[in-house]
Amino acid sequence: MAKVKMQKYLQLLPESYAKLYEQNLLHNWNIEEAWKDVKINGALSVIDMTLRDGEQQTGVYFTPEQKLELFKDMEDVGFHGMEVGFPAVSEDERKACKLIFDENPRGMNFVMCRTKISDIDAAIEVGAPSINMFTSSSDLHIQYKQKLNRESNIEKTLEVCDYVKDHDLRVIFGREDCSRADISYMCSLIIAVRERLQNNWAGYGLADTTGSMTPRTTKWWINKVMEEMAKQGHPELFPIGIHCHNDYGLATANVIASLEERCGGLNGTITGIGERAGNTPIEEVITILQGLLGIKLKINMERLFELAQKVSRYAGVPIPINKPCIGANNFKHESGIHAAGQLAHPHVYESIPHQWTGRESVFRFGKFSGTEVVLKEALEPYGLKPTKAQLYEIVMEVKREQIKIGKEKLEKFVEMYNEVMNSMGMSMEQVIEIAKLKMKPLEQTQPISK
Repeated sequence: MAKVKMQKYLQLLPESYAKLYEQNLLHNWNIEEAWKDVKINGALSVIDMTLRDGEQQTGVYFTPEQKLELFKDMEDVGFHGMEVGFPAVSEDERKACKLIFDENPRGMNFVMCRTKISDIDAAIEVGAPSINMFTSSSDLHIQYKQKLNRESNIEKTLEVCDYVKDHDLRVIFGREDCSRADISYMCSLIIAVRERLQNNWAGYGLADTTGSMTPRTTKWWINKVMEEMAKQGHPELFPIGIHCHNDYGLATANVIASLEERCGGLNGTITGIGERAGNTPIEEVITILQGLLGIKLKINMERLFELAQKVSRYAGVPIPINKPCIGANNFKHESGIHAAGQLAHPHVYESIPHQWTGRESVFRFGKFSGTEVVLKEALEPYGLKPTKAQLYEIVMEVKREQIKIGKEKLEKFVEMYNEVMNSMGMSMEQVIEIAKLKMKPLEQTQPISK
């Protein structure tokens, strides 16, 4: 099994990289040992949620035209489906969803709806064939957010299911805060909805809404859910995937853990944008699956990396230069030790093949640069051949100059960046000013009481 997996993995790599494994200069212990007996559950479905959950990040807004453009780009990348919006939110959102469904009325594309008739009507209005209908799972959410109890939460959900069936919508059943919910109750809720929807049922996922699990807990949790489903007479109700938030920085790891437990799908947002600390960065999961586990998803990696840049630009959220997989520094080298290694062989310090991303390795020069990289990458290509003493002085001056011109510029940039990013979204004061302006004509027309 491990040998077959390794052969498939090598076929995904650039030839120069694959040869290193064939010559036993490198090992991939993920495939050779740790994952050698793990069977991924069939062909994984990759669902992108950038256009809905990603847009819920504070201050992020895509125009309808941008949403349509991004949707087309996502199709080109090879995602199996997209959650394209939340129609009940606004007229602009309905316009965006309608543009998308007019473009592609089929496929695994859907919108989000609460268990409210008005939300279902909005989905019907935009021509959505499928919906991600959600309610609450945890007692905290049911009591304080929904103002319901367990029984009335189920009753309300089933009433909306009847309306959905009347309009022949397919339903992916979502529930907030699954990871902090009573497992027995959550399974009862899922089963009740499955039995009510019948042919309109498209599956269910599990949501770690507050990013509250570790990878070990994720694996335990999925197995406990399946044990409970079997106990309640429905062992066939296996989750199609988990939806993770990144509050503790564990979203990517938790999704990978879920796949180890045979979940058949994954979802996330491009660059991980979303509420609070964001969602699972979908490009990280895809790169891990291909780059570490040898699982080919028929995703156009180069287009995915290009799309990440566009999403960042349209969202107004810069990609950190040291962000895993897509940050600019992934293929950038300054340190003398690292740069010398890269000069010796392009895969000494790069485990992600830069060919997948459409980028090249680049060298930058500064405090940690060594003489070899300055000579071979900066001077010799331009016909400059300094003596050993001259080379040393050149390198020392490069270090001094970088410290002198770089530090002040970067500090100013960080101040400006923080100021801009912290001002995203409207403040309470701005909302109050709008309210005063809107209410002013009403106040002026009120009769004066005597």
